[in-house]
Amino acid sequence: MTNLLSLPNLIQNVNSELAAIIGEGLPILTEIRNFTVHSGGKRIRPILLILLARANAAEEGGAVALGAITEIIHASSLLHDDVIDEAVERRGKPSGRKLFGNKQVILGGDYLLSCGIDRLNEFKNPDLMTVFTRALRNLSVAELIQMEYAGRTDITNDIYDRIIYGKTASLFETAAEAAAIYSGLSAEKQAFYAAFGKNLGMFFQLRDDYLDYFNAGLLQKPALTDFENGLITFPLLAAREVMPDSIYSEITDWMSRPPETRKEPGVRKKLLKLFDEHGVELHTRKILLSYKESLLSLLRELPQSEESSLIEGQIEKLSSL
Repeated sequence: MTNLLSLPNLIQNVNSELAAIIGEGLPILTEIRNFTVHSGGKRIRPILLILLARANAAEEGGAVALGAITEIIHASSLLHDDVIDEAVERRGKPSGRKLFGNKQVILGGDYLLSCGIDRLNEFKNPDLMTVFTRALRNLSVAELIQMEYAGRTDITNDIYDRIIYGKTASLFETAAEAAAIYSGLSAEKQAFYAAFGKNLGMFFQLRDDYLDYFNAGLLQKPALTDFENGLITFPLLAAREVMPDSIYSEITDWMSRPPETRKEPGVRKKLLKLFDEHGVELHTRKILLSYKESLLSLLRELPQSEESSLIEGQIEKLSSL
């Protein structure tokens, strides 16, 4: 059983399913399919779905397919995000738009989505279709909200939560809820699984936003990327709670200026100095670890199994900041 639960085996199963779902002979689409399959992602969403379904003794093949569909939605959103953000790298490698061009990547992302929905339709389950299409809607809405608030300093915690829910947590929510639906669990249990998935996704994004400021090496991207892009994320919202208004106003002034201002070494150095002086990293980490404990409390209310133990181990691993 332990071997079957090994993460490399699960990832290999998901990758094989991805290749099977995204089938097309057109050369550019074949290249985008290979780029998606071999992207090197952690496959955390499909693994979550598969483990939760397996813990409820659901049939394995369908769980792997559903997990692959969550990854297809995630991958297509990243292809589109790279065009929107004009990104040249992702995870330390050339981005899709850098390799294939904007038009090809946009159409390739649309093609991935159509492949995923086509496979999802084979389950002939309207409840599954509902939760996956809801995630697609949430992704689009969150991206538009983030674009609206880029460079603005009036973003609130509620607006930020809406953004990270739509862009990240809603697909975790979908993975967990889909596992419950596929396993034939009651509506009440489906709702609980969805809540667990949503909280895991929120924690995952908060962690990423924390690392962007304090340990970007774990993300395989340059430090302070969100700051340079004018995005007010978790660390800056936490900084607002511990800094005097007169000090925080200096940061909001930087955020309202052109990107070149935030790329200046002197500005970046002063920002980190202010963070250090006011204990922003410690405060941010405290909030994050408190969130983790709440998440683990939810997990322990799910059926205890080798699968849930593996999920808990991955949460603990993510908490190693």
